[in-house]
Amino acid sequence: MQILLSHCRLWLLALFMFPLAGFAAPTLAQNAADPAFEAALGHFNRARQGEADQIEATIAAFQVAPANPALQPLYSAYLGSAHALKAKAAWLPWNKMKLSEQGLDHIDLALAALRPEHDRVLVHNTPASLMTRMAAAATFVALPDGLFHRRAGGKALLAEIRRSPLLAETPAGFRAELSAIEARLRETEK
Repeated sequence: MQILLSHCRLWLLALFMFPLAGFAAPTLAQNAADPAFEAALGHFNRARQGEADQIEATIAAFQVAPANPALQPLYSAYLGSAHALKAKAAWLPWNKMKLSEQGLDHIDLALAALRPEHDRVLVHNTPASLMTRMAAAATFVALPDGLFHRRAGGKALLAEIRRSPLLAETPAGFRAELSAIEARLRETEK
């Protein structure tokens, strides 16, 4: 019996000294390479630059489920922004309203879906959580505040991004885009 207790103690000691030996520790950040996202983002950027024929391609591309499920909030935010671009291009006021509301619904779902793990998924060396918030904020501040009342929410998201400790590790291009959105917002508030 004494030998059995001694073996059990050694086994427990080994278990506590080497916890989870053989299991890989989770990575703190993983770069999510997603060719579908890159293609959709290309359509989005062209649509944002005024190529109206790219809007439908952008919407279709962001409606597809991402290969990495952790990118779903990011896809939803960009889908919402694409609907807002379509609203801007629409002629009839009721279509503008309907499309804007659809876009806002997608963005609201994206923001509600963000979890701490989205801070560790990187897209273009930027946390997916920050990219999602940036897409949402840019859309919120671009919409007419008298109709949609989202400017305050956009400002809050921009402030949240600015306060994030993750911002310091983002590429300069991301920080420059954040500054550009804040500058456009200041211009519209003059």
